[in-house]
Amino acid sequence: MDIFRTPILAIALAICPTLPAFSEVALQYSGSFGSSGSGTGQFSSIAGVAVDSAGNVYVADQANNRIDRFNPNDFAGTFTSFGSAGAGSGQFNHVSGVAVDGAGNIYVADQGNNRIDVFQPNDFSGTFTSFGAAGSGNGQFAAPSGLTVDGAGNVYVADSNNNRIDRFNPNNFAGTFTSFGSAGSGNGQFEFPDAVTVDSSGQVSVADGFNFRLDRFDPTNFVGTFATFGTYGHGSGQITGVTGLAADNAGNIYAADTGNHRIDVFDPANFAATFISFGSAGSGPGQFSGSLGVAVDRAGDVFVSDAQNNRIVELSSATVAAPEPSSFLLAGCGVILAGICRHQRGWFRTSRR
Repeated sequence: MDIFRTPILAIALAICPTLPAFSEVALQYSGSFGSSGSGTGQFSSIAGVAVDSAGNVYVADQANNRIDRFNPNDFAGTFTSFGSAGAGSGQFNHVSGVAVDGAGNIYVADQGNNRIDVFQPNDFSGTFTSFGAAGSGNGQFAAPSGLTVDGAGNVYVADSNNNRIDRFNPNNFAGTFTSFGSAGSGNGQFEFPDAVTVDSSGQVSVADGFNFRLDRFDPTNFVGTFATFGTYGHGSGQITGVTGLAADNAGNIYAADTGNHRIDVFDPANFAATFISFGSAGSGPGQFSGSLGVAVDRAGDVFVSDAQNNRIVELSSATVAAPEPSSFLLAGCGVILAGICRHQRGWFRTSRR
């Protein structure tokens, strides 16, 4: 049989593919901010969260009908609130999402008022502006839940009850207003989208609420690039109601998996292999009770709005590279010449859950 060793090895090398290296994100609990209430440093039924370029954290404080801001390095000393309950200028009704653009403008999904509000923190009353009205037509919203701003200043809105993602530029609201999607579970459809984020390459990710999945598309080719990730459940690669999304500088997606009381992270280019989760149900360190929002700052630190615990939880992150195998595992790759059949056993990655 020695004469067959060389050809068999050549065949094995040809049929056993080189497996690509990949990396994943590791999360660790760093601390928490706030308590339940309506005073300074307190929250009540918080939802969305965002971080600006200076590291300031903005919180959609739903039951208090306000936007809170603080710097994690001095929580009590920097805690500030904007707004009050109502439908007028400078007022909110059940704020659901918050986002910050590159110029420091703050955008708010004012869900109860069916509009998007924007202001500059240095001049809240003087710069407060609203876009939209209740409805399903062009320039209208129906319970907007989450929003984000891309690098060009375009605002994307998870228009929940209209089952679509809306996009507009605040410099020309009516002229640039565009919608993506319709109601359903098929390609290019949504069922109560809750959150939206855009990565540095312009790819849009959506928390597709009642479809219990995450959707992704390129706005220049919506139907042609529409892809979905995840199924309903509690295991790896499964979700039970994502209500917040964020993207880091490397393109990893962070999902506030509310029903599972955890934060899920994955690389859309390799969903199954890179999917990891952090957290469990509870009120202790590293635990969540209805995590509704998530944001990532420039340093990779993660901030989670821990809704029912009325606090913001900070997590530190690091990228961990999974090693590529140094050689092919030829033990499982054989060629049985008599039966002209083969089998291949690949290199399996152990999940770090």
